[in-house]
Order: sequence, then structure tokens, then C-alpha cells
Amino acid sequence: MRAIRSWVRSILALAVVLAAGIASDGAKAQERESGGTVIADGLNGPQGVLAIDDGSIWVIDVGLGGDEEVEVGGLDPNTNEVIKATFGNTARVMRVTPGGQPQLVATLPSIFLGSDIVGGARLALLNNEMYATAGVWQGVASEEALPDTAAVLRVLQGSVLEVVPLWRLEKEQNPDGHVLESHPYGLTAGPDGFLYVAEAGANTLVRVDVANQTAEVVAVFDGIPGPLPNPYRGGALESDPVPTAVTFGADGRIYVSLLPGFPFLPGAAKVVVVDPATGGVTDYATDLTMLTDLRTGPDGSLYAVRFGIFTDEGPIPNSGAVVRVGEGESSQDVITGLPFPTSVDFDVNGNAYVVINGVSVGEPGRGAVIRFEGIAAPGAQTVRFVESATRSQQEPEFVSGCDSLPSQEVVKGVLERIVTGGNNGGLGNHMWATLVDRDGVVCIVTYSGANRGSQWPGGRVHSVQKANAANAFSLTSLAFSTSNLYAATRPGGNLFGLQESNPLDAATAYAGPATEYGQVGDPLVGKRPGGWSRSGGGLSLYNANGSILGAIGISGDTPCSDHIVAWKVRDALQLDFIPAGVSASADDNIIFDLQPDGGSLSGFGHPTCGFDEVRLAETLPADYPIGSATEIGR
Repeated sequence: MRAIRSWVRSILALAVVLAAGIASDGAKAQERESGGTVIADGLNGPQGVLAIDDGSIWVIDVGLGGDEEVEVGGLDPNTNEVIKATFGNTARVMRVTPGGQPQLVATLPSIFLGSDIVGGARLALLNNEMYATAGVWQGVASEEALPDTAAVLRVLQGSVLEVVPLWRLEKEQNPDGHVLESHPYGLTAGPDGFLYVAEAGANTLVRVDVANQTAEVVAVFDGIPGPLPNPYRGGALESDPVPTAVTFGADGRIYVSLLPGFPFLPGAAKVVVVDPATGGVTDYATDLTMLTDLRTGPDGSLYAVRFGIFTDEGPIPNSGAVVRVGEGESSQDVITGLPFPTSVDFDVNGNAYVVINGVSVGEPGRGAVIRFEGIAAPGAQTVRFVESATRSQQEPEFVSGCDSLPSQEVVKGVLERIVTGGNNGGLGNHMWATLVDRDGVVCIVTYSGANRGSQWPGGRVHSVQKANAANAFSLTSLAFSTSNLYAATRPGGNLFGLQESNPLDAATAYAGPATEYGQVGDPLVGKRPGGWSRSGGGLSLYNANGSILGAIGISGDTPCSDHIVAWKVRDALQLDFIPAGVSASADDNIIFDLQPDGGSLSGFGHPTCGFDEVRLAETLPADYPIGSATEIGR
């Protein structure tokens, strides 16, 4: 893969060796002047960071590959055989709220190529929707790209949706006339309502219309003069230009950063201006080195990221930097001493957020997001970085609000898939699903059938009561499902009395036109109806940091089947990072241990329902394990 082979893979091979030395050299780290605060760490090859107006910081990483073996790795130059690769959904989009820890939003494909990993690349917000670039494709290795790779993706809560497969554009047009390769990398939202992609593999700038799901080439970048014959460019003495980022300047013009590829000569990189009408490309800033990102700061200046400075002996330790870009050769470093940075973005106050250790081969989890105060503010001082900077240890016990939960579109799709997939025990009925936030406010009401009458009408309110009960009696230290509350709240149970503590507000529960039930505008959305249930189907929701977000309630079949479906839905949404539970598997699974006299051996039992649910429930922890750090590639 040209972009991978020409720069990322070569960088990684050298960077990994250096990273081991840096990690063991504590003395050097202590000597550097402190200048930043770590706000998120444990990332696997972070590639892009995005600060948005609500104060949250988003980051995307490349992941750790996977378990599925695929042939998309290009050709081994020594054997001329296709390189085997492994594939899996371990790349991540993470969100960091002010004062919080990273929350997993979605996973996406990651490809491990032996000495390189390709996954998530960049993020951009357009019309309040989050988009990402991800993956790579090379024509010599496969006729088509793997799902959700070499494409622009829409990021949903818990999943991604392919918008435009850019590899098809490269395959059909091959605009630069060289190797067939697509590696969508840099991404920005334009003022014209389109997304713009710096295509590192195709060496093009691409305009994407997300509404019509189309893409077109805006500009093609020429090779950069170099000292070595390039076999992928007909032996010419030039490097691939490798466009890595695109931004709209304060003057409205389109600026693109070029890396370029091997041998990564200092001073060979540059920032160019693109005329969107003609596709013309002119130099703006030159004498730069290994540019991996380009942004327009709130002060109107352009800022670029230098990945590092390479010599004949490899990369110079901590030679990465954030650079204030000036016309010609007037650019200046503003943050120095960075280990392999890949991206930068700014909040409205001019604070810079930089991702470091953008390499994931070797020791996983070394990537981090660092905040530097006031970099893009007038008169800002040049600062240095220290890897041992102060780390934020504050982790929210809970996260309130519906923004932390998946959309109705996502939940409905998952519910439909799981219900129609069967093997859930019960009667095979369609079901209702309700999500509430940590304050008991209803965020989503939906159903799996064709219309609101395809499920038991009474299941709608029952699903609300189940969600409310699971949320009301779960903590960050212990999760109770509604099934765990059956025996515990009966007379003589250890939680007897709870069932009287949360009455349903019937006026709220049944308000509004029935035609809106289960729709985005369900009258319950935004309301707090309360309610109580001790039958199976209610489960609390936890993100990857263990913060409780609320709960889900499922109703429409037997309580045992409701529980099984709720478990599978929560697993699919990746909101099952529960801390502990009262079941034998230390989670909140349903327990079937009621005795003939009605007593429960554990104190938290639930009646059986007579539809093979005992066997199905016993296998849930193994077939759909609760979330863990390992599961998402940490």
C-alpha cells in the first residue's frame, strides 16, 4: 500500500524502536519542562482529535487489528506474495467530556499488517453529525475494500455507517495515474456544507456530498522531488506527496498539508493552497518536515503538526512539534518536545489538544491527548512538553443526559435485528425498548415490529418501568437487573419495600397521541414517569469507564425472554461495562433458583418461564460477555 508503505509503515518501524528507549528513559522525561496536561490516555495509535463547541474532545485511534485473517496487505517486496493481515473492530472513536474520562462512542475496523496498523484516521462535525475517515485499500491486494474501510463513515452511538466508499472513486478514476490505492486520511467540514478529504493513498483532495452520498476529485497533487528513484512512480526521482490534512483558512481558501513520503527529508514537506474551481495547487509554506495535520486556530492562524525529524539513524527522540504556519519559510514551532504527535485541534479559548504516540505497534495503550493552554491566543508563549505531565484522575461516577446514550435509529436497528434473529426463548413476540438517563428521564422509546400495534400495547409503559427500576437501584459499584429484584422485594426478601417506592405517574405515561408512541417524538421522551418492575428485562447501562449512564427496559414477551433480549441489545450497544453483580458469574444476569416454597437460594432469584430460557440465560455471559478493557482493545 503506497501511503502505508511510503510513510506510515516506515515511520512505525523506526518509531517503535525509539519508543521503547523513550519509555525506559525516565531521566530525560524529568529534565523537560512541563507544559501540558494529559486529559486522556490508554489510546492505541491515536490519529485524530476534534474539539467541539459543547466542550467535549473527540479522538479516533487505529486500534490493534483483530482475529480475522484477510488478504489486503499489499505485496511483500522480498517474496512478491500478498501479505497476510488480521482484521477486527478494535479501532475506536472516544469522547472526553470536561473533567471526565474517555467514553467509548463506537468501534470501527482495524487492519494489522505485521509492522503497521491502519484503522481510524480523522473526525469532522457537519450539521451536528460526526464523520470519520478510516481504513485503506490497494488494488493489487483485493478487488474490493473490506467493509467500512477506505471510506467516509458516519459515527453513530455504538456503530458506524458507511457514507461514501472512496476506494471506488480511486478504482474507477485513478486520478494520479499511479498505484491503485485509497487511504482517506485528513478530514474537514467546509463552509459550503461538504466534507473535504485529504486522500493520502490516491494523492488527491476529494469533496464529499454526504446528503447524496457522492464524491468528486477537487485536486491531484504532484510528486515531490526526492533523491531516490520511486518504483511506484515509474522510477522518477520523487516522493509521493501524501496529503495528510485539509483546512479552510480564515481567508476562506483551502489549505492542504503534504508529508511527503520516504525518505522523509527535513524541509521537504509543505502547505499548499488549492483552487476548488480549477484544481490548481500553489505553494504557501515550505521548508517544513513530516506534516501530519493542519488546522485553523481561533486566532485565524494556521497550525500544523510535525510528526518528528528523521535522520539516517532514525527519528530524533521527542522531535515532534506543533507549528504555527507562516507564508514562505516563516513558520515557527509553538509546542516542542512531543513524541510522535499526529493531530491537533483547538477550543474556542485557543487551548490546543494534541494526540501523541500515534504509533500502535509495540506497546499498546501509549497514546494520549494533551491539553496546552492558550496556544492559539494572541501573544501565546512557546511551550515545551513533558510525557510525565499531570494526569487528570477525575472520573465521573455517572453521566446524565440523553447525549451519552445511542440514538433511536441505532437502538431500533439493534432491537429489530436481535428480535427477528430469534433464539431468545419466549413466545417470539415483537418488543418495546425504552432507554432512560441516569436521572430517569426517558430518552428513547421504540419497538421492533412494523408498527405500534405489532407489540403488546401494554409493553410500552412496562418497558419504561423496567428501565426506571434498573437505573434506580444500580450503582457504579454494583448493578441490579430487574430480574434480580423479584425475590429480593417479596415479603421476607432482603429488599422488601422497594417495590412501593417508585410509583408510576400514569398521567405522564399515557399522555399524548398514540400515533407518536415508539417514534422519535414519543410523548414520554424528555419526561420522568418513574415506575417500578421486578420482572426480567431491565438492565443498567455503563460506558467503558464504568460510569453509569442510565438503563434499558425491554418488554413484550415473557419476562425471561425480555431479559435475554435486553442483555443482547446492551451488548450490541457496548454499554455493558458493569462493575459487578449478584449472579454466580458476578454480573446482573437473571438467576433461576426459586424453591418450591417460593424462596430463593441467593435471595435474588426469578421464576422460570417455560421456554428454554434457563439454558439460554446460562450461556449469555459466555456468548455475550460483559464489556471489559480487553473487549475494546485497550
